[in-house]
Amino acid sequence: MSIADDYTEMAERFGSIAKKYCDIIDSSSKLEKPELLTRIYEVLPALIDAAVHLPDAGTLVGDADDEENEDPADAHQKLFGEADARHKLYRLLHEKLGDSDSYRLVFNAAKDKEAISASLADDISDIYQDLRGGLVLMEKNPASPQDALWEWRFGFDSHWGHHATSALKTIHDIRHR
Repeated sequence: MSIADDYTEMAERFGSIAKKYCDIIDSSSKLEKPELLTRIYEVLPALIDAAVHLPDAGTLVGDADDEENEDPADAHQKLFGEADARHKLYRLLHEKLGDSDSYRLVFNAAKDKEAISASLADDISDIYQDLRGGLVLMEKNPASPQDALWEWRFGFDSHWGHHATSALKTIHDIRHR
């Protein structure tokens, strides 16, 4: 099996879990809070596990030719959508979660001593946006799965992984109060 085949298989495997998460969030307006939290709680461990097993972002080389002349702001908007759509999703989740939205978080448990206020709606919507970006890349250019893999792994290491682990713990605490 070639490296390209490995990338395709990894992207399809991770993409199916990412799509499952995104489908849950896309249907969130139709779900009651307990069902929404249960469904997210069920998929987050698989999502985190799959992300940990993605290749390191530094080892993935994408196809830069397609985006060489593209404005970075336009590329970001295509991947992550309009700010209004992002804010609309956050507001919907914030309202649905009600008093379960806000929680206390030690941002970096290895360094920080004081807790800050955090938002479960923000966690859920940020994970969604970052995963959706990789899914869009897969749809746009299925012949270059390493682009989506890079997006997912880099995002996991630098952004949505923090949100995913915080959301998992928070949902666990909510379910087992």
